[in-house]
Amino acid sequence: MSLVPRDVVLLPESTPDRPDRWVAMNVLARTCLGISSEVVRVMGNLNDARDAGPFRCWHLERFSNEDGLLADPSRFERDLSAWHEVMWDRRELLTALKAKFIVVDDVSAYRSRFASKRNVLDVEHFGNFHEQHGQHMLLAKRTSPSEWWMRQKFTPDRRSVRHDTLYGAIQAAFLEQYFAKHFRPGLSVIDLGCGTGTYANLAARFGAEVLGIDPSDQYLGVARANAAPGTRFARMDIGTAGALDAVAGQSADVVFMCDALLFYFVPVKPGPQPDIQVLLSDIRRILKPGGTFISVEPHSTFYLTPWLGELDRPFTIVSEYLNKSYGVTPPFSSLIGALTKAGFVVEALHELRPAAGFEGVDPRGYQFSQEFPLWQVMELRPAR
Repeated sequence: MSLVPRDVVLLPESTPDRPDRWVAMNVLARTCLGISSEVVRVMGNLNDARDAGPFRCWHLERFSNEDGLLADPSRFERDLSAWHEVMWDRRELLTALKAKFIVVDDVSAYRSRFASKRNVLDVEHFGNFHEQHGQHMLLAKRTSPSEWWMRQKFTPDRRSVRHDTLYGAIQAAFLEQYFAKHFRPGLSVIDLGCGTGTYANLAARFGAEVLGIDPSDQYLGVARANAAPGTRFARMDIGTAGALDAVAGQSADVVFMCDALLFYFVPVKPGPQPDIQVLLSDIRRILKPGGTFISVEPHSTFYLTPWLGELDRPFTIVSEYLNKSYGVTPPFSSLIGALTKAGFVVEALHELRPAAGFEGVDPRGYQFSQEFPLWQVMELRPAR
């Protein structure tokens, strides 16, 4: 028997000049379809076949995160003029509703789709966001996910974070102020997972002596090409036993990590994974007495949740937290549990908001992240 799963919500999207438009969204499958009120009526009684149609619908689903990892993750076209209208008979309508998991026939088969993708060609399983994004970039956009990430986060010269994105408006804006307040000449900083070196260079700008460490030769090549005075870079396989042995114990006033710890909880690829306790043990060994571990991570609750509601009255739907299927961030209990197990105490937690002025660049992103933080910053010290 066909049914509408309770994973589906209906969102009104009508305007005076474009009335009778709804978005039917499966919030767990992350799929959606534009429908009219007559389709809503059909969905209320799927087994009444007397109404044969035609039914007015719209194709509106898009992988909106191709605009950026911090772009609107809601997966539907916001511009109603870009909705592609179709007219379907009853059979065609039911086929489309089932393809988007707005209607399901076999609940067991539907549930089995909530699993990791076996490979990049797997379309039978939803997979997590890393897997969906990698598949979309490789197959639909024909581009390397890592190359795409650098282009959408950084300026073309790779020297700074783009300020026309939420990366710039939230993460970079906060760190610029934070580093200016806390970093000073003579401070020894290790940037673990430094990537292209942007934040290592920022720390050096305030006088710190910075060692950037990353496992990627590609990213380190960019970092070395743009290295600021006071920075140096080294390749090490972070998180593996012995990888950081070349870094002297009690040598750093600050260890900084950005957008990295989440991968120890929800890995990008299957197979053996680095051990976060190995990493945290190394960080504790490297820090001077009284040193600080600064961790910048996507928010454990609100990262990748849909941006819904009016611009000035945003809301979201949290469809998972402790047990991640689509999500890629650990819950606070897992993250802080790993940190305290390694002997750290949390001294401060910042939940970041966008900088003033960004409301004119991305109004929806600005208003949403004013209420629902997309990043968290923790200051940690080794327990005495």
